[in-house]
Amino acid sequence: MTEENELVRLEGFVASLLEKFNALQAENADLTARLGRREETIETLQYELECMKEERGEISSRVSNLIGQIEDWEVSSNVFCEKSEGEHSDENDSEDNSSEAGEQGDLVTGDADTEQY
Repeated sequence: MTEENELVRLEGFVASLLEKFNALQAENADLTARLGRREETIETLQYELECMKEERGEISSRVSNLIGQIEDWEVSSNVFCEKSEGEHSDENDSEDNSSEAGEQGDLVTGDADTEQY
């Protein structure tokens, strides 16, 4: 009878081990699937980050180009103003100011003769 009890106890122990093993296999499969999804997400985010870095570089380049154009315009505008002041009398000062304001207004509204992006 004791041998019978020992076998029943051993069968119970083996059944318990198999249940735990099956539960661990299911958990492993779930974790493996989650890991795969996370790795896909990481790859997608890394690709998006690279795209954004490239876009930021392009935007930075375009902004630098615009700043350069504005600086060139300021230099040419100052040269024009200096020449105009020497050639015109005091009576024409009000006309000079209005034409300069017109040029600035064109720059702000986008009507200037510069290439727009």
